[in-house]
Amino acid sequence: MADDERRQRNCDTVRTMMAAFSSGDPGGLLEYVDDDVVYEAPYYAQFVTKHGRDELAAMLGAVEARFSSILYEVVELFPTIDPDLIIAEIRGDHAVKDAGHGGSGKRYQNHYIQFLRFRDGKVVEWREFSNPDVYRTATGE
Repeated sequence: MADDERRQRNCDTVRTMMAAFSSGDPGGLLEYVDDDVVYEAPYYAQFVTKHGRDELAAMLGAVEARFSSILYEVVELFPTIDPDLIIAEIRGDHAVKDAGHGGSGKRYQNHYIQFLRFRDGKVVEWREFSNPDVYRTATGE
């Protein structure tokens, strides 16, 4: 596959992944990650890097448990000279669940920069940068 075709396929995959998770389908996101994916969120002091699809799936499950609605909007994708590296600008807007009551009325709205490295059409490395203070303010965690 030519470099331009790989870049486009990988950009399309990022859009598909974010749309799947936003529509309540974490499995739709996970089908585009490699079994040995590594996910990092370096700005979160207590965050432990996730290794493998199962750990990433557990993390996505925790996100679903924390929020009553999830929306990840792809603002812009920045393909790089390496056709297997995509930089994504994403905006999130999630409704925070209130413990035991469904909705707290609080919103978690963060801005993400993600570096996604692909191999054979699947994400093998995912590094996400966002503001942990925005998360703490919205969730109290």
